[in-house]
Amino acid sequence: MKIYIKLNKQESGQWNSIKSAVVGDGTLSDGEFAKVMLFRGINAFMDDLNQAMDEMSDAEKDEVLKEAGVAPEIEVEVPVAEEEDDENSTDSDK
Repeated sequence: MKIYIKLNKQESGQWNSIKSAVVGDGTLSDGEFAKVMLFRGINAFMDDLNQAMDEMSDAEKDEVLKEAGVAPEIEVEVPVAEEEDDENSTDSDK
């Protein structure tokens, strides 16, 4: 996927200032630096979203998920059969 961002002269100057302040010697291309900034922004956004969801009541979460068209997660307990050691063991197991 390619994303194009058109910057005016002032924005380009600000971009270069931020990039040189963060990277310093210019070891990253503009594209690589943009990827780093994009993913840091996405991660920060997701952290904020998760924190907001954690602070919601269950009813609020259900409403948000319903509006988003996402089915809520359902917790299901799967029974695990207990091993019958005494009946199935042999003399060599003891």
